[in-house]
Amino acid sequence: MKKVLSVVLAIVCLLAVTGFGGRAEQDAMSAGQEAPVEKVLRVGAAVDYPPFAYYQAASKTHIGFDVELMQGLAREMGYDKVEFVNTGFNDLLPSLQAGKVDAVISCMTVTEERRKAADFTDTYLEGVTSVAVAPFGTESRSADAMKGKRIAVEAGSIHVQQAKQYSGAVIECGSAEEALKLVLDQQADFAVMDNYTARFYIANFYKDRLALRADMPGGAESGIGIAVARGNKEMLDKLNAALQNYRDTAAYYQMKRSYFGSLEV
Repeated sequence: MKKVLSVVLAIVCLLAVTGFGGRAEQDAMSAGQEAPVEKVLRVGAAVDYPPFAYYQAASKTHIGFDVELMQGLAREMGYDKVEFVNTGFNDLLPSLQAGKVDAVISCMTVTEERRKAADFTDTYLEGVTSVAVAPFGTESRSADAMKGKRIAVEAGSIHVQQAKQYSGAVIECGSAEEALKLVLDQQADFAVMDNYTARFYIANFYKDRLALRADMPGGAESGIGIAVARGNKEMLDKLNAALQNYRDTAAYYQMKRSYFGSLEV
């Protein structure tokens, strides 16, 4: 009888231990499944605008000054990652207004007209100059040489209105690169864009075929900034604080040198 009782008690104890162990394991599994929520900053960008944002075939990823800048700022702000939402330039501010992204960065010059649609951070690049890019056959180094000529510009950029001050034959293109190609194909006499982009393309792709001929007067309004939804003071303050801190780091200066070389920015 005692042997039977001992066996029964042993079985009960084993079941009890197994039961608690199972629950503990289930609790551990459940805890393991509840991974920490990743903090993601969603940023709208037109990722076809070198050297600010573009696809690099070698690394199979998007790189660029704006891309690396936002990644650096996100780290300063405590985000785990940046999710870039590829958006056409003309749709960037509407996507921000619709709440599809938290911020917008795309070499966007801060203008009074754009301030009506979004709030902007402190500028992160100053003195952006719109330039005329022309074949070497153009002797004049004055922007006045564009008067009455065919001028190619990126649609939606501030350069559309600037070009229209010189000519009624303004060709609006899908990108700055397309504008340059129109000049190469002799379908346009000039291409107008920001100084950084023009220098990048000429140095890397068109050194012997295109040249900078003139800086346009009044090319920069107030520099380039990051856009956030109007009234989103919390995001604006965080971005400005991150900008102030990040611009003092060695990584930031190295990044500028990498994308712009000796060009003062």
